[in-house]
Amino acid sequence: MNSKDIIKVLENNGLSDIEEISYKEGFAVIRFFYDFDEDELKAARAYAKDECEEEEESESWYEDYFLPYLNDLAIDNVGEIMEEIMEEFGAEAQYISYELDSENYEYNEFVAVVVSGDKDLNIEEVLDELDI
Repeated sequence: MNSKDIIKVLENNGLSDIEEISYKEGFAVIRFFYDFDEDELKAARAYAKDECEEEEESESWYEDYFLPYLNDLAIDNVGEIMEEIMEEFGAEAQYISYELDSENYEYNEFVAVVVSGDKDLNIEEVLDELDI
């Protein structure tokens, strides 16, 4: 498993600011960002506006509707990319996303750990060891 090949798949799927984090041999730890396009932001805004009874851009509007919509969208899309990586490289992958906030919602940050099939993977242990 070559981490450069994994990074190429991430780049080809439109993920940005991809950074490999040095860790143990056989593990690829990669930080990257999912950038929301204008249509995705408009869809999240329309959803929140339709579903939320409170004022647009209120705390509830952001926390209960707008940000969860974007977060779910990013997780679903990154999940599909991770499945592609697992199939293509015969590897196991786990990933986490960091919570969005009302100040910075144009992108969602992720960290993924990809390992070859013969290694045990627990992303929480890896991130704890790396102090991320």
